[in-house]
Amino acid sequence: MHDAHLRIIIHLLLAGFLLSGFAAGVYADESSAPDDIESQSSAPYVPGEVIVKYKDGTVAALAAEGTGPVALKALGAEVATDFSAEGLDNLQALDITGPISVKEAIAELENSPYVAYAEPNYIISLSLPETDPAGPDEAGDFSALAFPNDPKFADHWGLSNTGQTGGVSGTDIKALKGWEITKGSDTIVVAVLDTGVDYTHPDLAGNIWINPGEIPNNGIDDDGNGYVDDVYGYDFINNDNDPMDDNGHGTHCAGIIGALGNNGIGVAGVNWKVKIMPLKFLRADGTGDTAASLNAIAYARRMGADIISCSWGGKAKSQALRDAIASTNALFPCAAGNEGSDNDKTPHYPSGFDLPQIISVAASDAKDGIPAFSNYGATKVDVAAPGDWIMSTYPTSLGHQYVKMKGTSMATPFVSGLAALLLAKEPSLTPAKLKARIMDTVDKLPGFAGKTVSGGRINVYKALGGGGSTPGVIPIPGMSKPPRDLNGDGRYEDLNGNGRADYSDVVTFFKYMDWISKNEPVEAFDFSGNGRIDFTDVVKLFQSI
Repeated sequence: MHDAHLRIIIHLLLAGFLLSGFAAGVYADESSAPDDIESQSSAPYVPGEVIVKYKDGTVAALAAEGTGPVALKALGAEVATDFSAEGLDNLQALDITGPISVKEAIAELENSPYVAYAEPNYIISLSLPETDPAGPDEAGDFSALAFPNDPKFADHWGLSNTGQTGGVSGTDIKALKGWEITKGSDTIVVAVLDTGVDYTHPDLAGNIWINPGEIPNNGIDDDGNGYVDDVYGYDFINNDNDPMDDNGHGTHCAGIIGALGNNGIGVAGVNWKVKIMPLKFLRADGTGDTAASLNAIAYARRMGADIISCSWGGKAKSQALRDAIASTNALFPCAAGNEGSDNDKTPHYPSGFDLPQIISVAASDAKDGIPAFSNYGATKVDVAAPGDWIMSTYPTSLGHQYVKMKGTSMATPFVSGLAALLLAKEPSLTPAKLKARIMDTVDKLPGFAGKTVSGGRINVYKALGGGGSTPGVIPIPGMSKPPRDLNGDGRYEDLNGNGRADYSDVVTFFKYMDWISKNEPVEAFDFSGNGRIDFTDVVKLFQSI
């Protein structure tokens, strides 16, 4: 009898190995030829504007006064913004009003022994994702799940994938299990650097950060931070105190991080409780510039943001932007980009800066693969997160309260949201430790091997400390590590404890089935649900891989 079962399992395993071989081929490089790398000189920039970093603070102060050893007047230049006041020492933005070009001004400045570097004010442009508007909430739309009761939660496969969009059930971030540990905290602040946020949206208003030191609409800078009436954040591209979203991109990202959960409307975010700080530096058309991003980052740091979410980027390598990020004590989840290219060959920034604050994010789809649009990189892109047709919030003024979008822009706030959950549970985690925790607890899967540093898609439950071995589950003979529950369903599919579920686990289960039935908790290995350990469990495990 055992021989007959063994023959069946061997045939199944051979079929599985053949199928897995075909699947692995999907992700092979189609060409070994390197991509063309866009030079810095071709990156678009704002005409008549330069960013300069001085080596000495005295020189920077004199330059701001219009005097000193760097002859700005001779260049037809004057200081537009002195970032030193924002904690970015010796850094200034200049307006070039004379006949000299930006390139000529940079060359002159870099010839000065007092200048560390000079660069254009690079234009930052969103790769605007496609949108798919959602209909109104209806009673029939409510999720069949007992919680949360948000009507469109059933459409949010990234949080709970039941195969509802044609994907594979279970290929999600395990949010439901994670929420058993924490749903977030309103003490954690996530700055969304983007097109703004609709802070009046009914699914976001309760989670919007409010400046505690500012009295609304009194025309006074009450908290002395240099910004008048910045109650909900600030608009750094139009230089006003209203960070309302007139594009939709920022509101969509904000909803993924922290749409109110279990409130009977719309969707739920990765965090049910969190504070979203709206910082607008991109216009309605999705364009902004480095100088505006520097002001936004400086504001986020000054006002205490724990995480700074950046769903944007490009080919321009701005040293000033790198310096601004390096000056903070916050985690920066950054989008890897939507060109479908290898960031190891064609760099993308800010996601490609080698800084402990930055975690670079690719998109995953509902079948745990990397969509064709997503950038990737074995050494430059850290993790993957859901980014393919994600349901989230949208500005009411633009005609739809909820839409689906796709892009690494959507994947990034999943990581920002996970970081916020981690800080809610462990507030002392540094940016470097947050990054390490997120990367160390991914679900390692074939679709991300060789495409990301971690080789996996984020897992909320595991990052929060779930998904490990529990009392009663012990190592199987010959294994150095105990079995692991990788997806939070109470079944321990990783029998050899190596952090992934594959066909070696099926072989181990078959080989040690009698031992498992006598020494392990039945419920941990009862994959068929019949209340005992037998060959049906081996087959179910095989079918799940």
